[in-house]
Amino acid sequence: MEQNAQNSNENYQPNFNQNDEFLGKESEQYNAKPADPIMEPQPEVNQKDIDNMFDAQIDQFNQDDDKAIDYQVRKGFIIKTYGILIFNLIITGIFICLSFVPKINNAIKHFVGGPFFMVFTALFLCITIFVCIMFSCFTQVARRVPINYILLFSFTLSMSFYCLIFCAFFNPLDVIAAVILTLFATIGLTVYAMRTKTDFTFLGGILFCFSFVIFITIIFYFFIKVTALWLMLGVMCYSLYLIYDTQLIMGNVGISYGIDDYCLAALNLYIDIIYLFIKILEIIGRLRGN
Repeated sequence: MEQNAQNSNENYQPNFNQNDEFLGKESEQYNAKPADPIMEPQPEVNQKDIDNMFDAQIDQFNQDDDKAIDYQVRKGFIIKTYGILIFNLIITGIFICLSFVPKINNAIKHFVGGPFFMVFTALFLCITIFVCIMFSCFTQVARRVPINYILLFSFTLSMSFYCLIFCAFFNPLDVIAAVILTLFATIGLTVYAMRTKTDFTFLGGILFCFSFVIFITIIFYFFIKVTALWLMLGVMCYSLYLIYDTQLIMGNVGISYGIDDYCLAALNLYIDIIYLFIKILEIIGRLRGN
């Protein structure tokens, strides 16, 4: 047994050559350098393209800043315009309330029947036409402080006196109803003008011609008979005029007022609201039989 084991140990010879070849191949695989990746050809970068890209980004940033500045300036213009408008309407509202006082009401009716009424009518015409010409034709005057405020205040007083005389011949309840209807109509039309995308600013010439004719009929209201259809057309005209002037103030569609035209914008809105009130009051008076 021992002799056979010794013989088997002597005959056993490990094959180191095969192991060495296997280990050598593995070491070559681990030590081999990775193949270089295939690089796609990159387009050549032009320095002018880079400069143009940066210039475009800078221009975009500048445009955003300009839009923010324009928005703040326009916002201040809108606040100033409507502040002046509210002040003018408060003055006119005080004069309208004076027509409810019996003594003042009777004095106005005697004044209209007297000889000085024509003088007042001529003075009213002169003031209104003069202020409208100065604001429309001489923009530098309309933008110069305090001349623009003086002209606007004189026009407001003139229209307030006219509203005082006009409302004295109507029932106080009818006047209050007309004020409420005018208030809601003004708010509704203003919101519509701010929200709509329809451009009404191209109607300026047509509305001006039509409103001039209506203005003449208002002046001579005490001397001529006005039909109900004409009154309805007047309401439609000044409703469109209110939308038109509101869009000019907001500046979101079409043309717009300049930043220094706050007195002109307030004057136009004031005229629209007052004439709309007069037409609504006339319609209520006709329906009531006054």
